[in-house]
Amino acid sequence: MRVERLVCWEAADAADPVTRAAGRLYEQTLDPDERIPWAWIERSLGRTAAPGGWQKHLLLAAPAGKEDDPGWLAGYAYGAFLPGYGGYLCYVGVAPWARRFGVGTKLFGEFFRAVRADADRLGERLPFVVWESHRPAEPMTAAERNLWAARTRLFDRVGGRWVEGVDFLSPNFAEDGGEPVPLQVLVKPVDRPLAEFTPRRLRRLVGGLHERVYRNGPGDALYDGTFPPGCRLRLVPARRAGGADRVTSR
Repeated sequence: MRVERLVCWEAADAADPVTRAAGRLYEQTLDPDERIPWAWIERSLGRTAAPGGWQKHLLLAAPAGKEDDPGWLAGYAYGAFLPGYGGYLCYVGVAPWARRFGVGTKLFGEFFRAVRADADRLGERLPFVVWESHRPAEPMTAAERNLWAARTRLFDRVGGRWVEGVDFLSPNFAEDGGEPVPLQVLVKPVDRPLAEFTPRRLRRLVGGLHERVYRNGPGDALYDGTFPPGCRLRLVPARRAGGADRVTSR
């Protein structure tokens, strides 16, 4: 199979068959404990953000000429510009048939452009774009290690850096009161140079993710557990996350 050109666009109608296909792909590509209900994402489509509110985007990708065919949906990305904070890419997924065609790279690039436009429209800077990814627990299988390595190579290609020194404790969306889900935090500096992302600034960035997205603050178990005593944060190449550059044979 060859894909000559990928097209990305913003979904605006929850009833559109391609948007519904994105919901199915979302549930196939993310574990239940990592994802919010798809209905929450659907409710954001086609709505104008409240003043100071999240500027949300659901981006879809398909080969050129196949944009109306749910069977050709290649991937999705969902996230937002958070005024006064930065860009936050919540979820990215690629259909199994579309892997190795650059879909993930295309979606990241389109999302970066979308939140840049949001910041410009609101007269703000875009200091960074942040996202999380779930690293499989050790011991990883060969397939899990290879998939994680492929993800971190993608993060490298799009300019992401890994926040070493912290496991971000996210709520378990599959089970109330379930064990927190430890996530790795990735950051793409945009309007701030890499040198400005000092350990103190990174702690504010990760703490802001808890506060702005998950409504956790100092004194909450997930917030405090993310910052154990003595942790020191720094930005390093994404491929170093968990030794992701060591690819094993299948």
